[in-house]
Amino acid sequence: MTAAELFRRMTLPTRFRVFGLRLVTFTVGHARLLDRIELDEINDGASCLLAAKLCSMPADEAEQWISSRFLGLRMIWLAFGRGRLMRSPDEVNKAVRVFAEYLDESTRIPVYESKGEGEGRKLGTPFAQHLRAVLLSKLGYSPDEVDRTPYLQAMWDYVGHMEAEGLISVDEGLRDDDEAALFAQADALLAKVKESAT
Repeated sequence: MTAAELFRRMTLPTRFRVFGLRLVTFTVGHARLLDRIELDEINDGASCLLAAKLCSMPADEAEQWISSRFLGLRMIWLAFGRGRLMRSPDEVNKAVRVFAEYLDESTRIPVYESKGEGEGRKLGTPFAQHLRAVLLSKLGYSPDEVDRTPYLQAMWDYVGHMEAEGLISVDEGLRDDDEAALFAQADALLAKVKESAT
């Protein structure tokens, strides 16, 4: 997908349901919260249910929900209420797949390359915190609005700023049909290599 196509997709509303919970637009606050509670791999029913619950409400409400002293009871009640779905491996796999699609749709930005100084340098802070710092210090976001900003919008602002500063260059990107043609060529080449090896 080209950078322009990715940018246009940013304005589409999200329509995802996981374990019956309607997910809201993924924001910088959601990214920071998932980072903070180390929920970076969502590959089973329990982690998917927790992530879906947190992403089914605004980030500030999710922060309060997870900080409750009754969190254990809330998780039991949540799992009990979704028990029928949680017992079915097919439903769990579907939920994990849909949540992965939600994250992909909510975080996909164009390919870019670092330029000049600091190229390949690793950050010491989690990226979601680094993003927040740049939005606050360089792009004039207020502390109140930064966590409510849709993650994709924040990333486009970040990438646009970094490109304007000459720190990165955004690739225009491949169209899906160009990418499919390249994969077809690679498959044909691989088949020839296997053929010649036998």
